[in-house]
Amino acid sequence: MKKDRLQIAVKHANILFKKIMDKYDQLNGYLVLSSKTDQCNISDDPITILKNLPELIEDSDNKKYVLNLIEQISQLEKDKQGMSQTSLNKLAKLTHDLNTFKDNLVVKKDTFVEMRFSKQNLEQIYEMQKDPLVSKVHTPQSQVSIRIVLGTLEELYQDSEKYS
Repeated sequence: MKKDRLQIAVKHANILFKKIMDKYDQLNGYLVLSSKTDQCNISDDPITILKNLPELIEDSDNKKYVLNLIEQISQLEKDKQGMSQTSLNKLAKLTHDLNTFKDNLVVKKDTFVEMRFSKQNLEQIYEMQKDPLVSKVHTPQSQVSIRIVLGTLEELYQDSEKYS
């Protein structure tokens, strides 16, 4: 999912999140992007997502290129204090390239948007599982789980068109 569609999906997820949280006053929560193995904050930029959860980014030449830039920058920054002007210039160029190419990274459209809770109330979480704003397809409908899924990025993007 390219940046423009991702922004629309995230905006829609935030709108749904606010509506849901207004109903459940004994919960404090936040949104995450999740994979089968890990998660990151929904507001993380593409570089942070790529560094921490590369599996959420579509495989492409851009992904390989940006990972290479990140590695080169990391190597240069290890010796930042004793860096020559040539190295400082190279670091500046690599950082510029990184900022240029990061918007070309594509987040996988089947990435889940989920709720996490910093303050929990199991009764309200179980009630939330049945809320019409929550994905019935992806949210387990049992008290064995407290997983609350709003949907995939693609589903949220498609759903946002209903509200446009």
